[in-house]
Amino acid sequence: MNKIFINPGHAPGGYPDPGAVGPSGLRESDVAVDVGAMVSVYLRSAGCDVIVYQSDSLQDICDRANAWGADAVVSIHCNSFSAPSATGMEIWTSRGQTRADSLSTYIMAQMAGEFPTLPVRGDWSDGDVDKEAGLYVLNNTVAPAVLVELAFISNPKEEAILASDEGKRMFAAAIARGITDWQVSAK
Repeated sequence: MNKIFINPGHAPGGYPDPGAVGPSGLRESDVAVDVGAMVSVYLRSAGCDVIVYQSDSLQDICDRANAWGADAVVSIHCNSFSAPSATGMEIWTSRGQTRADSLSTYIMAQMAGEFPTLPVRGDWSDGDVDKEAGLYVLNNTVAPAVLVELAFISNPKEEAILASDEGKRMFAAAIARGITDWQVSAK
């Protein structure tokens, strides 16, 4: 189990859909590309095969991940809300108990350790941290899939973390460690 499909959220180059845009003009698609590229470097150094694929077509993302035979799909995003005070990190999976639940738990544990002052926005009602929804990529990939919301790009303090090379590196390292922790636990 070492084929990891990384999907930086939103359209390549931010056109036509850059995702959310922070107060300073930072685009979600740009943050996701940077973090996804860093995650791939970390995972490759850990012996994983990695594809980083960004598309504005959700079906295309699913088709590519499924055709490649991915063992896990990780979609990377930045959260946003109309109130700039919204804060924290979260991870989404498909509804119900699946192998993606444990993947989300390992990734969030690493992110929470890396960013102890950022709140973990989890749904603990079923005993794990993931929030569940019928999101297209999560429902239409064969492999366990998670959607990681790094932090709120709409919050000026969190946008500053997302804009910094160090913040992106810290998120990428945490995601990669969470994935490799999950792989080890599955053996």
